[in-house]
Amino acid sequence: AKDAQLREQALIIEKQNALENERNRISSEMHDDLGSGLTRIRYLSDKALVHASEKEKEEITKISAYANDLVRNMGEIIWAMNSRFDDAENLAGYLRRYASEYLEEHSIPFSFDIDEEQLENVNVRGEVRRNLFLVFKEVLHNTVKYSGASEVIIHLHIADHVTIKVSEVGARGFDPISSEEKGNGLYNIKKRMNAIQGRITYEQSAEAMQITFSAPFHLS
Repeated sequence: AKDAQLREQALIIEKQNALENERNRISSEMHDDLGSGLTRIRYLSDKALVHASEKEKEEITKISAYANDLVRNMGEIIWAMNSRFDDAENLAGYLRRYASEYLEEHSIPFSFDIDEEQLENVNVRGEVRRNLFLVFKEVLHNTVKYSGASEVIIHLHIADHVTIKVSEVGARGFDPISSEEKGNGLYNIKKRMNAIQGRITYEQSAEAMQITFSAPFHLS
């Protein structure tokens, strides 16, 4: 019985390693092949702008913008797929970098607080990382578009779960149920959290609207 159990464990580890190798192979090929192609399109677009007419410039600028969006989206997919980034430190760094770029672009002051001492040696699977990031991205999109917040405070906590709290200071707030019916990405947020066995809560106080979402490191 013990030998059978050991063989089963060895088979599970072998399958996990094979899956990780395949994830890494695909992300590497995406980076090398698609990435270089999109970068080339962006380079050619910039070059074409120099001699283009005003009407042509408008179309070429659209091509360049689409290429930029694809490069950014592909970067997110590669980051999620590569098992080299399956840890809490990478997740924290990626979330902080995205928040910094996005909120500064929209001139919204923010702070990002991480429980640094809790990040070491914590493995977070790619599917969990990707869904948490996409929820985070949608939450910040809604913050910028709808909340009217004067400041955003983000807190990342690692314990038995990954927990991210986004506080929209001075926000007008919203009713999650009616907002989900209207759209605003809340249905997709709920679906993504369910997919990784997580949960999300919304709480309005006098100072801020708080969105808190949490998920386990691995899916059972």
